Amino acid sequence: MTVERRLSRHVVRFAPVVVFTKREAFEACEVCAEVERALLRAGRVVEAARAASLFELFESRLVVH
Repeated sequence: MTVERRLSRHVVRFAPVVVFTKREAFEACEVCAEVERALLRAGRVVEAARAASLFELFESRLVVH
């Protein structure tokens, strides 16, 4: 099943599953953690919480094969 979204004038199709390499998954989590810390230092608590939620989403969906 493919999910479609219209972004401006373009239709974007999303696959039901996105697969990352181990390195890509690690880097995505690392970036989310760095962004959260930077936002907290800047006093952007709400935005930091959103970055933390994204990190938790990535972390909760990690599957080892």
